[in-house]
Amino acid sequence: MNDQIGLRWKIAGAAAIATVTLLSLAGALGYQTMINAARQSQVDFLNARLDEVEVQIESDDLNLVANRQVNSVVLVVRSGEFVPEAPAGAVQVVRPQAGDEIIALVALVDTSRINETFATIRLALWAAVFVVGLLVGATAWMVVDRSLAPVRRLTREAEENLDSPSLDPVSAEDGGEIADLARTVNSMLGRLRSADQDRRRFVSDASHELRTPLMVLGAEAEFAVDHPVASEELAQSVLTQTERLTELVDGLLALAALDEHEADLLDTSTLEHVLDRSDSRSALRELPADLEQLWIPDVSRSLGNLVVNAQRHSKSSVDVSVEVVDDVIHINVDDDGPGVPLHEREQIFGRFYRPDSDRNRSQGGAGLGLAIAKAEVLRAGGSLVVGESAHLGGARFTLSVPVRTG
Repeated sequence: MNDQIGLRWKIAGAAAIATVTLLSLAGALGYQTMINAARQSQVDFLNARLDEVEVQIESDDLNLVANRQVNSVVLVVRSGEFVPEAPAGAVQVVRPQAGDEIIALVALVDTSRINETFATIRLALWAAVFVVGLLVGATAWMVVDRSLAPVRRLTREAEENLDSPSLDPVSAEDGGEIADLARTVNSMLGRLRSADQDRRRFVSDASHELRTPLMVLGAEAEFAVDHPVASEELAQSVLTQTERLTELVDGLLALAALDEHEADLLDTSTLEHVLDRSDSRSALRELPADLEQLWIPDVSRSLGNLVVNAQRHSKSSVDVSVEVVDDVIHINVDDDGPGVPLHEREQIFGRFYRPDSDRNRSQGGAGLGLAIAKAEVLRAGGSLVVGESAHLGGARFTLSVPVRTG
């Protein structure tokens, strides 16, 4: 609210200052123009009087009489006399003469009354400029205050929504820029709401995933206390759960690094090295030797996760193939499992996501492998999509990354 009051003051003050400045300049210019015009009018009048006197001199009828209406007078300066200086508050025109007796004619007019009138006009102009500036400032204040009313409403609603766990959208009743602002705020609130839901779901899923192996380890520890004689089966169970916990923690750390952009840009490696590190050689079709030496981002972890996922859900066959199209490497991982339904093909890359049809905890996996693969491939400037395998009938995951120079 204080910022909005400050904004109103700034806009109203700026409008008032701009108005006063413009009016002052215009008034000063108009006032000076009016003075110059009045002075020129007086000079023209005096020249006309001198013309009359010159005519009288030529006709030897020199009858100089002051014009009382304009307080003007014509003086004849004769040989041996000096031209008088103009008195204060008077306009004087001196016209030299070529005769021997009369050397100059001097016409004067008193401008004291006109100057008083101009002073009054100047005072009135400044008063008018001040009053108009105040009116403009007040008008600008009211207009800005009315214009900011929808912004204050949006601010109030947004603050109330931020205090609410539901993060409801603000209303966008007004048109124009205010509606655009409301849509932007709603978009931001929607992202916050989605992020909050993801966080809650992530915490819940991670807690559940961590709880299961910890419960198993606790039960095994209690069994070991009750049966001091160690057994190979007990050790194997503890080792399995420990590996599961390690895999889960490693996955969480990898996702945290990708989320926080702490992971460096993926190193560049040959396709051959990526295939070897991802343990996908056994499922690889025939690959031309020249393709093995292509340089690509090191997505061996992502490819390995795809292969492990395919092996986990396949019936008997997993197939890895590679193709190059327009300097982009496409690595396809096919299996003969149940496939991924169309409505789950985006959700399957979510964290801890398991389709109800065929993914369950008894099959292993924490539901982080595909999420890590998706995030890593996107960071490498590539894409990861899932579809249907044409020749095996199950799922096909296609990992695409650009070819790089070595």
